[in-house]
Amino acid sequence: MNNNPLLQPTWLAHVLHVPTADYLSNPNPALGETITVRLLIPSQADPDQVVLRTIPNGEQQFTAMTRHSEQGGYDVWEAPLKVNEPRVSYRFAIQTEGRVWWLNALGISIHTPLAMFDFKLLAGFQPISWLERSVFYQIFPDRFANGDPSNDPVEEADPRQRYTRKTFPWGEKAPRDRRLMPFYGGDLAGIEAHLDYLEQLGVNALYLNPIFTAFTNHRYDVSNFREVDPVLGGDQALISLRQALSQRDMRYVLDIVPNHSGFMHPWFQSALQDKKSEERGFFYFAENEQEYTSWMGFGHMPKLNYGSSALRREMIESEDSIFAYWLKPPFSADGWRVDVGNMLGRHDDHQINLELLRSIRAAVKRVSPEAYLMGENFFEATEQLQGDGWDAVMNYTGFADPVLHWLTGYEQDALRCDAVLKTDIPWDTATMLQAWNENLASIPWQIALQQFNLLDSHDTPRLLTLLNGDKALSQLAAIAQFTFPGVPCLYYGDEIGLTNEEGFDSRNCFPWDEDQWDQKSLDFYKKLITLRRTSLALARGELRVLYYDQDLVVYARVLGEEWVLVTANRSEQAHPAVRLDVPALNLVGERDFIALIGSGRIKAGNDWLDLPELSKGGEVWH
Repeated sequence: MNNNPLLQPTWLAHVLHVPTADYLSNPNPALGETITVRLLIPSQADPDQVVLRTIPNGEQQFTAMTRHSEQGGYDVWEAPLKVNEPRVSYRFAIQTEGRVWWLNALGISIHTPLAMFDFKLLAGFQPISWLERSVFYQIFPDRFANGDPSNDPVEEADPRQRYTRKTFPWGEKAPRDRRLMPFYGGDLAGIEAHLDYLEQLGVNALYLNPIFTAFTNHRYDVSNFREVDPVLGGDQALISLRQALSQRDMRYVLDIVPNHSGFMHPWFQSALQDKKSEERGFFYFAENEQEYTSWMGFGHMPKLNYGSSALRREMIESEDSIFAYWLKPPFSADGWRVDVGNMLGRHDDHQINLELLRSIRAAVKRVSPEAYLMGENFFEATEQLQGDGWDAVMNYTGFADPVLHWLTGYEQDALRCDAVLKTDIPWDTATMLQAWNENLASIPWQIALQQFNLLDSHDTPRLLTLLNGDKALSQLAAIAQFTFPGVPCLYYGDEIGLTNEEGFDSRNCFPWDEDQWDQKSLDFYKKLITLRRTSLALARGELRVLYYDQDLVVYARVLGEEWVLVTANRSEQAHPAVRLDVPALNLVGERDFIALIGSGRIKAGNDWLDLPELSKGGEVWH
């Protein structure tokens, strides 16, 4: 008997379960359905008892599992699970050598683990069918392409006389002047004119930064939620783009700003001018009746108050609400990215964020069950990702930050704060994997497969800039992005090697002169996109970490007989060829993995893996 509880039998680290089709007879069961749950335990183990633990109606229940069959060096244990609640939680207990060990989504523990990390299964969950084969491409409309110079913004001052609009020649660097709002004439016609390029790249879904009428180039200060900005071509340009996308079987998601409006929005102007107006209740005014709450103190973006039932009807709840309006013909958007979704419905003692998310979800899914509802959240968003809120969030915390901290170091700041947390010391590999694991374990796997995985955006420096121009690390990061559970999104221009100087220069103009493109980078992304769109293992399979050390991580995405193997080496030094003992492989017989991105072969058996010498960067094997 092992008298030290910390000295667990080695085989326990290789027990396998993920809520995929390989382990559940139905990974998307109906409410009331009974399914079969499978647990794989190395065959050399001889546990005294294996139990499935559930908590139907709040009381724990134990169901004995039975050894059913053998599979590639593993015994397959099975038990029935009745899906009696909208969200079912479960874990496993393994009794061996006189002790009980628990397995949940976070891993093995001897103490009774927290329920928040149990495996979770959503009843009646309908995956968004088009997502699993999608690769997104984010476009900042003013900077992608100018398709119609006749609608370029004219020089004019904003109504508050704070700054002046001015259109510059394409790609010309605008002077750094806070009194200047630079435009370059990018519009929806420009996007439509370059759909051939996007189709050849392989992307099949667009995420557009705000397109509704506003004074700024970023348009997060909306003055009309029901109008496409005329400088982008107006409503008709969006209808035309939608039709062109549909002909190519491509999708598009719009960016909405329900947390605040622009200063010049008629709602806010009415609120300022008439203290007794209905619109006055749309905002948070101070007792002195002059001051108001705005987003992060930026006065041109007053915060909306969803304590107003009239505002909730207009924005969310009515049949023709703003959330519903753009999902219907003739626009037929395929979903929403919701700006600062973490702040929505939060103001001091007024905290209704989750209530609002549920209302928004109901409104959106009522119009289009296949619409994608994705929130912006730079931070931890577990509560909003349990099946009754967002379909996904922009996955900075669960994916981007761990990868970038592993590759280059750590920086975190906050808007309008004077403190910055920064270090040039990269995370060790174990820390990155722990961050991945904790984030995946905290949400249902069905939701994890829909997470919006990005490495950079309009709010961050470009990837290649973040990595100090290191193309090997940039490609390593991209490989991780396209092979991690969830849906990848490429920021426009990254595929051709765009960089930025500082700050929001990441919103730079796309250079349509091909002589300025990194063709090798473009070819790399085309190959990576094709792989992501054709592999079911990358769309639905489990994530299985096989090996890691100080600078190397080897993991696989597995579904049935399909394996996609990833090797990622961040070191300047080549990793030597080596045979690894990998009990978690679960392969039947010897296999050859052929490089899809990289070169050569990897040979593997059911408990070993022969790695070739691996240079700095990432490689993908199949």
